[in-house]
Amino acid sequence: MKRRLVIFLFIFVMLLPLMIMREFTPGNELRYLNIVDDALQNGNFLTFYDHGAAYADKPPLYFWVAMLLRKIFGCHSMFLLSFILSLVPAFVTSWIMDRWTANKLNGQESSAALLMLHSSIMFLAASVVLRMDMLMCMFIVAALYTFGKMYSNKIGATEARNKDWTHEARRFRKDRILLPVFVFMAIFSKGAVGFLAPVLCIVVFCLSDKELRIGRYLGWRFWLILAALCGLWWTGVYLEGGKPYLNNLLFHQTIDRGVNSFHHKAPFWYYLIGFWWIAAVWSVLCFVLIIKGWRKRLLGGIRIRLMVVSALTVLVMLSLVSSKIAIYLLPAIPFFIYAGALMLPCFKDDRLVKGIIAFFAFLFILTGVASVFWRFFIPENIAENLPSLWAPYWVILLPMVLGGLVALKYLKDKRTASAISAVSASIFAVIFLGSLSMPRINRLLGVKEGCIQAMEIANRNSSQLLYYDLSTGPNLDYYFRKEGMSISELSSRQLSENFDGVLFFRQRKIRRDSLLREALDGKDYVRLGDNICYADFTTEKENTQE
Repeated sequence: MKRRLVIFLFIFVMLLPLMIMREFTPGNELRYLNIVDDALQNGNFLTFYDHGAAYADKPPLYFWVAMLLRKIFGCHSMFLLSFILSLVPAFVTSWIMDRWTANKLNGQESSAALLMLHSSIMFLAASVVLRMDMLMCMFIVAALYTFGKMYSNKIGATEARNKDWTHEARRFRKDRILLPVFVFMAIFSKGAVGFLAPVLCIVVFCLSDKELRIGRYLGWRFWLILAALCGLWWTGVYLEGGKPYLNNLLFHQTIDRGVNSFHHKAPFWYYLIGFWWIAAVWSVLCFVLIIKGWRKRLLGGIRIRLMVVSALTVLVMLSLVSSKIAIYLLPAIPFFIYAGALMLPCFKDDRLVKGIIAFFAFLFILTGVASVFWRFFIPENIAENLPSLWAPYWVILLPMVLGGLVALKYLKDKRTASAISAVSASIFAVIFLGSLSMPRINRLLGVKEGCIQAMEIANRNSSQLLYYDLSTGPNLDYYFRKEGMSISELSSRQLSENFDGVLFFRQRKIRRDSLLREALDGKDYVRLGDNICYADFTTEKENTQE
């Protein structure tokens, strides 16, 4: 317990500057805040709207927590939202995985597994960004952990069926109730994937183990509890939002999106290619460990087989779904990382395993050393657009050099788990040092400063705030509403005519849209984060008013 708390405290401190100083991004994060504010203003509790349009994309759990924080503290806090809705669920997820494997890994190996999971690119990103994925991942992991306990508790299952009240029987009955509750909470966090992932993993695992009594785990109690909880939710949605909203929630955002996505459509091989960087930096190492374990027939235990089956089932399931982005694969990462970690004690002295860790140690050292001379390798036009940090780049990346050197020393001393921990810890140290420059980096991510400047221009000239062909344009209202202003859409026809206002658009649209290119001819524009720009099309009105 003490070891786990020390690691969580270390990760929290390393991510603290990032969570405190980062701006909201103009995409999903500002959209969620606008939806929360709209719900609080209109008194909605189960149905949500984005600028008047029904937003049935996501269930309410995330919004409820954000609404509660907004009500208590009077504003939206990046730190509180990131900590409570992203980092805490990440800690709970890794705590469950650590507890699940406690009797198979020693202290150093358990620490390495925790740090491997938290330093994996997508798991690390989901620990700070404001999305529902980590909440869903937490409940999916809890559901499959509960199923694993039930599956291993054969005596309790038999005694529960015989209506005995032994300790094992009581534990089985408790898990039999918790399983559908966790599945429902996964649904309540993100939607259909929260149901499909755990249920399919359980079915596939039972079939692969030639266990045909699936009803012992997914029996009538499971479906009754799940149906009761979903029924309460959907009844409330119907009473508050009517049949159209309920239809949108149950069909348009699930079946339509899964079969023929209207967002994030990608081919079925998307995750087969993307997996290697999504689970980096430990994807290759864990893959090699699992393959070696399979070849040596070491995957016979219920725990590791369930983890491997769960990771593969989630990967295949999401590959068959039409809508795909990298973060959707998040529920597979804990199982994949810990399946590899369970094989580490068996192959800690294997040359290939040590060679992979040594490769990343050398890569970290070379990256840190190259940062001293980076200006000689990066084109000048790219170097000009890089943010000016609080310290030289080599200072920020110095922990990578130190981590790599320490890892090599540990490998020499045959302390493979400690070498993994050294590489992982250096990643967090780099994030800590880099995030101290967050106020300067925000110009690449956020739009707050630009929105304030645009409001000053529009106020000065009594003009409008407009956006053109910009899907995230309505989200900018989060900043404008505070000053009693709003932003509206500019059509292609209006763009070709004379208009008055400050116009927001994406920079890449300039090359593709001749109308926008002609409108901007001779005008300067200001670049903000997320490729968003604004240009001043206002006309001076002081003389007219006089």
